[in-house]
Amino acid sequence: MRKILVTGAAGFLGSHLCETLIAHGHKIVGVDNFFRGTRENIAQLSPESFTIFDLDLSTPTAVSHLHSLLNEHNIETVIHLAAVNGTQYFYDHPTFVLHQNTTISMHVLQAIADTSVTKILYASSSEVYGDPTLIPTPESHPIILNAHADRDSYASSKAIGDFYTRLFAKQYNIDFLIFRIFNLYGERMVNTRYGQVIPEFVQRMLFENEFTILGNGEHSRSFCYIKDATNIITTLLHKNITGFINVGNDEEITINELAKTIHVVANKEFTPRYLPARPHDHKRRRPDLTRLRDIIPDLRYTPLTEGLKRVISFYETTQPVKEQAT
Repeated sequence: MRKILVTGAAGFLGSHLCETLIAHGHKIVGVDNFFRGTRENIAQLSPESFTIFDLDLSTPTAVSHLHSLLNEHNIETVIHLAAVNGTQYFYDHPTFVLHQNTTISMHVLQAIADTSVTKILYASSSEVYGDPTLIPTPESHPIILNAHADRDSYASSKAIGDFYTRLFAKQYNIDFLIFRIFNLYGERMVNTRYGQVIPEFVQRMLFENEFTILGNGEHSRSFCYIKDATNIITTLLHKNITGFINVGNDEEITINELAKTIHVVANKEFTPRYLPARPHDHKRRRPDLTRLRDIIPDLRYTPLTEGLKRVISFYETTQPVKEQAT
């Protein structure tokens, strides 16, 4: 059993990861400011294994508060997930995204100094690869950022977090794992335009008058069901893996194929209307999972159609999440 602090614990990935960690016997201290996370996401977690603190990690006082929590609870491992994500934020509020995410990461690392923490896991993103020159994309691929693209406010903030985490761990002689996440999906994800494509598509299909797709739908992504991802992250933690590693599913699908599949699973007619594409949207996304498969040889994934059935069932009875402005 480890004593683990998880930032962004009430969010989509955070709440599912806390469930998986608790199922493996760990005790979790969660931190969240509930900007995107919700108390409903963590309502099922037992107070015997999970404690949540409402803390905005971007504020000047956050460092001392978090430092105290780490010491009071004798935390050994920090899993840093907290970030502003959701693609539309990158376009509507790029300065906010860049500032919040870099500030939060800096504060988390400052709070860890001179505590009992011996390992930090940082959730990076496949966005740092930009439009990659190699498909599938390995961890060794260079970071590609476009300073002319508002979209890359998020990618740059995650890349800065990569540097902060690696250099801090080196300076303080602690272990680090930076896992670069490729597209996840599942229940509890924000299902508005400030969320991600699968829940947004499901919401549109179920409750809106027309089904729209940004761009021509021929750009591609690789989607990993949330429970598969949290099992992978937990296994990497247990095996004490360090360095950089891709986390996701390497089955690539176009957005058109994804939209059609969602409609087929729901037994709905597929009649899309195409809208102008977002500027600088990346064309392809597929991880090279060679390192991950070397570490977890029996890696298994939930088939996309099965995962979509679960997501559709969830959103059929879930009200749309209110879009949040900064």
